[in-house]
Amino acid sequence: MKAFYDSIARKWHSVTGAQGGALKKFVLNDLVLGKIPGIAGVRILELGCGNGYFLPMLLRRFSGQVPSQITITDQSQVLLDLARRFFRVPDSDYRVLDVRTPFPFSADSFDLILANMIFNELTGAGLRRALRECRRTLASEGRLIATVTHPVFVESLERRGQLKPTKVGIFTMPGSDGLRLPVVPRSKKDYCAALEQAGFRFSTEDIFPTPPILNAKPGLSQAGGVPIAMLIEGKRNGA
Repeated sequence: MKAFYDSIARKWHSVTGAQGGALKKFVLNDLVLGKIPGIAGVRILELGCGNGYFLPMLLRRFSGQVPSQITITDQSQVLLDLARRFFRVPDSDYRVLDVRTPFPFSADSFDLILANMIFNELTGAGLRRALRECRRTLASEGRLIATVTHPVFVESLERRGQLKPTKVGIFTMPGSDGLRLPVVPRSKKDYCAALEQAGFRFSTEDIFPTPPILNAKPGLSQAGGVPIAMLIEGKRNGA
């Protein structure tokens, strides 16, 4: 997927801009921000930052609060370069990181891990490895906040013939302006099992289309009113 995102990075940036595209702008950004009570003294890790728009938005939401550490990662060097150029966060550590590999951080390194629309792109083995690393690097009272394309919505795309297989065992689904984005069909039960195996206690929230997102992306109505995304909040078992 690294080469894939390197190849589409500039178009991705032009399409998604400063708010991450229509789904994040109209639905996910405020939802995720609303799950964060504050960032003063918090050690933050962002996985799959894309063009880097979200951390500046988080800092604006909590203006005056100073995190103790910000680490911004993506598997694509091209996307990281765009993030530094257009949405640079001062005093932050930008790193290339493939979440399917061991994280280059010690245990208990972060109080908040953010993973927006990245786990839905991983195969089963990759998802399990990523979640184990999230659990390992999360502090005892830390939180994982993640969003994924909802499994039922992916199923609806598959039924309508809108998923295309790739050579690496995943599929692509239609995105904005002709982009196609990686996705791995799996059930909600599969996500829950992977979280449990990694050592998380967690909750999930189904996210349904809103009038603004349906107005921006009327094609979503073809899915028949199913949830389009799922939010996951996790803490280490025993915390």
